[in-house]
Amino acid sequence: MRLIGEFKSEQEAFSFQAFLKAQKIPSVYELTQEAAYRLWVIEEEDFDKAYAFYQDWLKNPHDPRFEVKEPPSEWKVRSNSSPSPRKAWTLNHLIIFICTLLFIINGFQNQNALAQSGIIAVEYEVTPLEKEMLFDYPQFFVNIENFFKAYPARTPEELKELSPEGQACFEKIKNAPTWKGIADLMVSGKWNTYHQIPAGTLFGKIRQGELWRLYTPVLLHGGILHLLFNMAWVWMLGKSIEQRLGALRYLLLSVIIAIVSNIAQYLMSGPEFLGYSGIVVGMVGFIWMRQKIAPWEGYPLDPTVVRFIAIYVLGLLVLGIVSMTLDFFHVTEMYANIANTAHIVGGLTGIACARIPLFNRIAR
Repeated sequence: MRLIGEFKSEQEAFSFQAFLKAQKIPSVYELTQEAAYRLWVIEEEDFDKAYAFYQDWLKNPHDPRFEVKEPPSEWKVRSNSSPSPRKAWTLNHLIIFICTLLFIINGFQNQNALAQSGIIAVEYEVTPLEKEMLFDYPQFFVNIENFFKAYPARTPEELKELSPEGQACFEKIKNAPTWKGIADLMVSGKWNTYHQIPAGTLFGKIRQGELWRLYTPVLLHGGILHLLFNMAWVWMLGKSIEQRLGALRYLLLSVIIAIVSNIAQYLMSGPEFLGYSGIVVGMVGFIWMRQKIAPWEGYPLDPTVVRFIAIYVLGLLVLGIVSMTLDFFHVTEMYANIANTAHIVGGLTGIACARIPLFNRIAR
């Protein structure tokens, strides 16, 4: 190999390397201890031609022929521009472990509620873990919990067999105005009930200082397939982001996406939502945008993955609109309780974060 020269930034080195690649001249670059990027031509016979190009670049580095908006379709990231070696235990592993552990704990709590209080407890109440980690735990949930302590029905049949007083109390609680989201107001058409919601209901627990709820719904999952689907994407996407940003900035990115997407989902559907998929779509959006504006960072995301996620989110959006329309016209009650607002807003938040210099890849 022969040294061609040095560049001040990785963007310059990458762009010139991509230019040489277009000229059929293979090369690699490396980061020196002086924070400069040295570029080497691999084949000896290519040196004179490549060096002449480098001299032209020195005279006019802004020449349009040296600019590369995005890497060629066949571009393969070389080891010299790859992130640092993988660690045995990372923040990404910890996220997967915590989500899995909480899923197991929540499953045991559900089974315990089923054994002690019957199917009614699973259908109408939340577990102790969900009580502390959902986006909110409004008075509506408290009233439901207190009702089943006073009237311990275990099945829907037993609930129907309660005394007239008990049934009237349950209907009053169930129909009491509470925040169930904009989607519920749209489907029911009862916009006037918004003013009947007790003061302080919206963001109730968060207003009381339980700020962890802005994030924690993403750590809970509703079923084994839900968990496996999200954790598989976290394993694939999260590790490439953490390798390039480091653990702290990867955590910050995840928290920002979680908070923004959770707030949007809460406003749309109320507090009963959970899952990491909003962050997953946010990571896809983040990587996609970094590939566009900083391809030298070498994020390994195939375009087919972006298309798959986009089609998946779009499909859920169409399903949600159709089901809401059918509910609105009383054709059938099939409103799809899928946190797609978190998906869409999470993706847009990831794209926005990708344009913030704080989330540029750290130099190694």
